[in-house]
Amino acid sequence: MRKMSQPQMQGVPPEIQKIFNTIFAASKDADLVDIAQAFEITGTYTETRTLNVSAPTLANVAAVFATFLADCQRGGQNRTT
Repeated sequence: MRKMSQPQMQGVPPEIQKIFNTIFAASKDADLVDIAQAFEITGTYTETRTLNVSAPTLANVAAVFATFLADCQRGGQNRTT
């Protein structure tokens, strides 16, 4: 789930506000982007999204993993944050 920001909701009954608070809090739980930020990639690699499972090499596995981790840190292949 994408993180949601909690707007100020004036005039909303407390039981409805509590439901929205639960949804907003859940959007911040186990966020893959936050988890991926703890990892660091050193060196250079070529973005690779094809894992050669029939004849894998260490370089291929490392490039796929580095690409996956970088995508997770960005929040997706085409995102910047």
